[in-house]
Amino acid sequence: MEIIDYLGKLLRSNSMYIAIGIVATTITIYGVYLKRFVKNTTKNMNFFFRFIIYVFVFAFVVGFFSAQAVNLLDNLSTGLSNLHLVLGVVLVFALLSLLAKNEKQI
Repeated sequence: MEIIDYLGKLLRSNSMYIAIGIVATTITIYGVYLKRFVKNTTKNMNFFFRFIIYVFVFAFVVGFFSAQAVNLLDNLSTGLSNLHLVLGVVLVFALLSLLAKNEKQI
């Protein structure tokens, strides 16, 4: 049980970095679909407008939502016990690795 408490304290002190890792990995796996959607939606537009929309979507929208998701995950992790935090982090990263393998990212 001391190992779980030690790992829980270690993860809790780095919870912001763990949240960033989860969000960044999710964006890496599924960002291709968003890029494809924006490309297909704007393919009949002028290059300048396509560029502006692309920059807006990826710089502002994805940036805003990823920042909010990091804050949400960080705040959610504060209410968990050490055991639940360790299990949750391990399971989330295991799930993300399986999703990346299914999406041919690995």
